[in-house]
Amino acid sequence: MSDHEIRVDGEPTEAADVVVEWEDRDHGLARLVVDGRAVPAIVEGAGSEWFVTLRGRRIPVTVRTWRERVLAEAETAARVHGGPTVVKATLPGLVVAVAVAEGEEVEEGSPLLTIEAMKMQNEVRAPRAGRVVAVEVAAGQAVATGAALLRLE
Repeated sequence: MSDHEIRVDGEPTEAADVVVEWEDRDHGLARLVVDGRAVPAIVEGAGSEWFVTLRGRRIPVTVRTWRERVLAEAETAARVHGGPTVVKATLPGLVVAVAVAEGEEVEEGSPLLTIEAMKMQNEVRAPRAGRVVAVEVAAGQAVATGAALLRLE
């Protein structure tokens, strides 16, 4: 297993054959050497989040140590398979519609309910996939910031 995981455009990439030769590190000017061929590049970033610009295309690159990768995978697994999640109001307002009912299965990003605040309607979406186990509010009800709206399991 390698020491680092490299993702280009979100996809795992083997970069063992890529060598970075800095032309001017302070300004992010480099050459990427692949199979003896050099390609000019602009490299920006720090830590694990980088951008490499090649031929006018800015590509996000994530470089993680083995430990960072394991922690990220565990966080993703916990979000997908986690225990109960309480969806709370992020702003005060009036619940104008509830789009789900108890027992309903929802996907991550599914609309759950709509809150009106300052004459604007804000859709609350599921933070993860799961089953709605409790709806704590009804249409027409006023809610405060942090109020429990519903629970997912």
